[in-house]
Amino acid sequence: MSIFIAVVSHGHSKLIQRLACLSKLAQKYTVVVKINKNEQGLVSYLKDNKISYIDDLYGIGFGHNNNVVYKYCKKYLSMKDEDYFLVFNPDVISDDTAIDNLIELMINDSVNLAGVNLFKDPYYSISDNSIRNFPSYSQFVRSFLGMVNTSIINKKLIKKPTKVDWAAGSFLAFKVSHYSRLKGFDEGYFMYCEDIDICYRSHLIGEQVVFYPKIKMQHLAEHQNRSIFSKHFYWHVSSVFRFLLTKHRLTCVKSSL
Repeated sequence: MSIFIAVVSHGHSKLIQRLACLSKLAQKYTVVVKINKNEQGLVSYLKDNKISYIDDLYGIGFGHNNNVVYKYCKKYLSMKDEDYFLVFNPDVISDDTAIDNLIELMINDSVNLAGVNLFKDPYYSISDNSIRNFPSYSQFVRSFLGMVNTSIINKKLIKKPTKVDWAAGSFLAFKVSHYSRLKGFDEGYFMYCEDIDICYRSHLIGEQVVFYPKIKMQHLAEHQNRSIFSKHFYWHVSSVFRFLLTKHRLTCVKSSL
């Protein structure tokens, strides 16, 4: 059994080098960085640290990028169905102990999709709202208006491994065979909601995300501007409607079977 870590860099060269997290993880696991825009200095850094990389297909979305890494690992790096494929943001910080403990738990619990306890600070005191219930239209609207988002799950109340609706794509761990069964991320999303979508599709086939509260990692979580004049706002809104329509369609299909 092997562990493969997929990272998408969209202008994250300086962050990747400053954190030096991937260079440490690459000493034990197969780390593959998908470069999504021309970044001077990143390729040489990755080569120096024996990190695999894909330096083409610029400008594609988050889910598409991870699918590219998945296919690359299968085709060129001998990734097998019994292995584990980790979607790992460049602003996530973890050591090998946390990853090893997570995979051991997933194996022992026969879990195919898992999330971990993300925090915004290195002391694990400021929680990242990384697990939630599947959102409704009204909850999305409340979130955009800056109101309390009632889909957020209070992680402080969870003390043991627990099934949840979805976990943030900043870190998701898949058994390779399950990622294959899901056919990866829906590439129709460019950014935002592709993590909700893949967790929802997994939920429909009886494989909920398992949240492991004792596996802790830091997530710097520098969110992009979502003002109504920004491209990120447009991407977010379009992704919301895509997910809600997909959820409705898939639910109807399942109920008709």
